[in-house]
Parts: sequence; C-alpha cells; structure tokens
Amino acid sequence: MAMMPRKMLGALLGVVVLLGVLTTFAVELSNTQARNAADVRARVHERAVLAGALIDGLFATVTQQTGTDQKLYGGKVVRRSVLNAQKQTDTYLAVLDSSGRLLAGSRGLTPSLARQLPTGAELKAMAARHETYHLGNVGPVGSVINFSVPFPTRYGERVLVSGFTPGLLGVFLMSDLKKIPGVKGAVNYVLDGNGVVLASSSNVPAGSHFQGPHPGSGVRNFDSDTGGRYYDEVKLNGSDWRIAIVSPDGPLYANVSGLNKWLPWVIFAAFALVALAAFGLVWRVLRAGEETRSAYAQLATVNRELETSNRMLAQRAAELARSNEELDQFASIASHDLQEPLRKVRTFTQELTRMEGASLSDKGRDYLERANGAAARMQTLIEDLLKFSRVSTHAEAFTGVDLGQVVEDVLIDLSNVVEQAHAVVHVGTLPTVSAEPLQMRQLMQNLLSNAVKFHAADRTPEVWVDSTVEGEEARITVRDNGIGFDQRYAARIFRVFERLHGRSDYAGTGIGLALCRKIVERHGGAIAAEGAPGEGATFTVTLPLHPTGAGGGSSGQGDAVLVGAIADATSGRSDV
Repeated sequence: MAMMPRKMLGALLGVVVLLGVLTTFAVELSNTQARNAADVRARVHERAVLAGALIDGLFATVTQQTGTDQKLYGGKVVRRSVLNAQKQTDTYLAVLDSSGRLLAGSRGLTPSLARQLPTGAELKAMAARHETYHLGNVGPVGSVINFSVPFPTRYGERVLVSGFTPGLLGVFLMSDLKKIPGVKGAVNYVLDGNGVVLASSSNVPAGSHFQGPHPGSGVRNFDSDTGGRYYDEVKLNGSDWRIAIVSPDGPLYANVSGLNKWLPWVIFAAFALVALAAFGLVWRVLRAGEETRSAYAQLATVNRELETSNRMLAQRAAELARSNEELDQFASIASHDLQEPLRKVRTFTQELTRMEGASLSDKGRDYLERANGAAARMQTLIEDLLKFSRVSTHAEAFTGVDLGQVVEDVLIDLSNVVEQAHAVVHVGTLPTVSAEPLQMRQLMQNLLSNAVKFHAADRTPEVWVDSTVEGEEARITVRDNGIGFDQRYAARIFRVFERLHGRSDYAGTGIGLALCRKIVERHGGAIAAEGAPGEGATFTVTLPLHPTGAGGGSSGQGDAVLVGAIADATSGRSDV
C-alpha cells in the first residue's frame, strides 16, 4: 500500500512529461509548415532575382558602346543627320548635355516628346547614383520610354537618349520571361514604376496597366477574379522598373495547404493517441512490478526516438529531391534555353553580313561583328559554366587512363594553337592513373592551352610536361616560360571568373583553372601554382594512382555552384 502513492506520483509526472513532449511536437510541426511556406516564397523571389540579373545584363551590354557614341556624338556640334542615320527601330534619338539641354534630335522627336526628355536634375541624380544607364517610365505623350546612356566627351559628359515604345520592348523580353520556372498559372511581368506592363509571359498587352499591387507598395497577397494571388517583385538597376511574378495561391502552396497541411496533424493526433494508449499500458504494467514498468518505459523512449529520426530523414530526403529537381531545371535552362537566343543572334548576324555585306557601311559591318562576337563570348561562357557544374553531377566511373596518351591527343587538338604561337612542347614520361578519361583530357587541355596562350612576346614559347610517382601518388607538372604571375595571386587564379588580364589582352571566360581545380579535387587530388612575373609559371597536379570512392555520383551541388558563379563573377587570369 505504501508503494501506490509513489506509483501514482510517477504516473502523474509521466502525464506531464508526455503532454510537454506532445506540445513541443505540435509547436515544431506548426513551425515547420510555416518555414515550408517561407521557403516557397523565397524560391519565388530567387527566380525573380535571377530574371532581373539576366535582363539587367541585356541592357548593360548597350553601355559597352560608349566609345562609339563618343565618336559619333562627341564633337563640338552634334549633327541631326548623324542621329537620323543611326535611328533604326527607335522612335527617336536625342543627345543632351549634363544639364539636360537638348544638343540635337533625330526625326520623330516632336516638341511634346522633347518635353519628356530627362531634365538636368534627373541627369544629376543618375550621375550621383553612378548609373551606366537609366530606363524611364512610359511617358504620357506617345507612350514612349526613354533609355539614357551617359558617355564622356572633351566638352563634358553627354547623354544619348533612345525613345521606344513598350510594344517593341515586349517582343524583346517576352521569351526571357517565359523561361522563368513557376507553378501552373503563374505569370511573369516587367513593369515600369507606374505599374504599366512592358512585357509579360502571357497575353497581357504591352502598355496596359497592371491589375495587381502597385510596384514598390510592399503588398504581397491580393485577390483577383480567379482567386488569391501571391505577388513578388525585384527592382531592376538603373530604373524604377520591376520584375514581377504573380502565382496562384493554390498551386504555389500545394505542399503546405489542403490535404498536405492537415495530414501531418492527423498523423500527429494518431501518434498522440498511440502515445497515450502506450502510457495507459505502462500504468497497468506498473501494478505488476517496478522492473516491468522500467522496461516498458525504455522501450517507449526508443520507439519515440526512432520515429523522430525517421521523420527527419524523410523530410531531408524530400527537401534534397526538390532541390535537385530545381537545380536540374536551371541546368536545363542554361544548356538549352539560354543558348537558343544566342544561336539565333549569331545566325542572323552572319546571314545579314553574307547577304547585305556589300551594301553595309564599314560602321554597320563593325556593329554586326561586335554583336556576333558578344554572342559568341556569352555562348562560350555558358558552355564553360556547364562544364564546371557537371564535373560532379554528370560524372562517369573511373578507369585506367594513360596520361601520356591523353597529352598526345590533346596536342593534336591544340596543333593550330601551338603552330600559331611557334611553341615547343616537351613531354616526359607520364603515368597511368585511375580516373575519368574525359575529365583528364579537359584538365590537360586547359593547362597546356594556358601555358601556350600566356607566352612572352620576346622569346619562343616552351612548355615542359613531366611527372614523378611516389608510392600511390603521382605528381604531374606543367611548366612554361611565359609571362608568369605574381605569387600572391596563386590561390586567386583558381577561382571562377578570376582574371589577371583583360579580355582584350587574352581571350577566355575565366573558368578554365577553376574547372581544373574542381576536376582534380573530385579525383581526390590537389593542384597548386608557382610563378613570377616574366619568368613563367609551373602548375603541379597531385593525383592518387588508385583513388578511393572512384566514380562517385552526383551530390546535386554542381548547379548550385553555377548559380553562385554567375552572382560572384569577377575578372581574372584563370581562363582557357
């Protein structure tokens, strides 16, 4: 009889603990659903940010023509005939000085449209923000948008203003907007600061007013004729324009609404009932003896921990699968959709040069060559980024690779480059390693082409390829007598997009050495560089002859590196 009060006290304490655990689970479940909804909104915003960066890059390429603008409009007098000759699909062209005074205008610039040109105060604000271009809102007269690009002259800074209609811009941007991934029923827009539609992924006409929150208002949820909508926006540089994404609530929150929202709670309730029933059973067992009660309590604890671990593993697997799917979508866009417009641009410019070359002016041919060159560089950049991202995600099984044969094949591919540079390549004895053949070929081709490309102008380029084997480790060296580099940049040159020289000095995308580093690390090795300005450079690759975990599969991180590389791009020497 003396034991009964202690058992009852223990049972009451157990009830309190169980209720606390259930309450903790309920709060965590509620927080998890809230975090899932926040993750959905974050992914929508990330897509808007990516689209904004792509569109901003398209406009930013125009600013690279400031040298041409300076030649055409940098004289003491700006001639209307020159503007008329340069005017193409634009409504008009105009040149202003830094105070907003109109120096010259092409045909199409009426007095009423001239009053919509940027004022001196607006140009001063644009200069204070260090903007390389500025996109105005749709004007009240003629529905014209002003695209302003400043350029320096010996008479002070001037601004070239191009006027065009929203319809012209809509055709230009519609294809890019349609490539932004989203749920069924989502619509992507480009809006000016007053909410005028400039382009959309649906049939909303350019120039119409956006039926939703005003840009910059901070409103994210609104109702339409077809139900609730979620709105997100990203401001474009050099304007009040926004990339806006409008998604229906139902498909957007499908994973955290409806049955998916309540099913975890039903499971939780069932678990709570089971837990209470188990506790009742434990209470009955307590009457049979203290030892039996302790055993059942331990078993219940183990079961709860196991169920918690299983739920965490399942959640992690689902999150990883979703992340990989989204990264695969991005890689698909990069490898196909992003390159398709570039291929068309190159095809059209080449055909235009072939068909109309005789009638084009020297300046016109120069413009076409520049456009084709820019598209080619962008296409090469995308292809190199894909190679970088696929080192892990599209890996194949390791096999025996004769590096001597690999170098021999690479030199055949680089024969034109070697001959043009009058280079001499010395190849020593190279080992056979367990590796992926294609990636070893990429590694050696990048290192050899770099060694030939960065040669000194005052001596015959020479490259030495050799190796040593110590135990289970091979050390391959690629040494040249080229321009070299400052040793303080030895780690920096292996970063994505790092360049120590400008594109005009040495061509390339800045990805080659970063790709080498990733290939070597995937094979369990390391790469290092030594050099001095004017004395050449030596790249040392250390590889295991028989790496463990050969042929490792995809981790899903390659495309994530691709996204980060676009955002962190700088200029550098590490290119091929």
